[in-house]
Amino acid sequence: MYQNKRSDTFRYSLNTPLVCYFEVTKVNGTSTSSTPVKATLMDISNSGCKIVTPLNLNAANNQLQIILHVQLQEELLKLNGSIRWQLQSTNALSHYGVKFMMNESEKRHLLSGLRTLTALRKITVN
Repeated sequence: MYQNKRSDTFRYSLNTPLVCYFEVTKVNGTSTSSTPVKATLMDISNSGCKIVTPLNLNAANNQLQIILHVQLQEELLKLNGSIRWQLQSTNALSHYGVKFMMNESEKRHLLSGLRTLTALRKITVN
């Protein structure tokens, strides 16, 4: 079972949740193509994020890899990741935890962008 390691890095909460898109690239190890799906980015760190969408991916029964498309400032980032958990809310929305699959250079680049947004007071550190 996956153990949550959210205390390992700073989590950044968006003061205003950000519209993002994701596409599923693999289901249970099999490559797939999907059209980008609209989601809301709730929080982010250099190791993962939380997104919300009306789409139910049945993550408890599937191993899912995605590419998350998120616009931080002027730069569009494409972040590879895997869905680690799913929670259903009472308003028919699904909450997903995404673990990023990035090398150290990509993590440093993302962290630099997050620090810039913190300085501009668009996100807060938790």
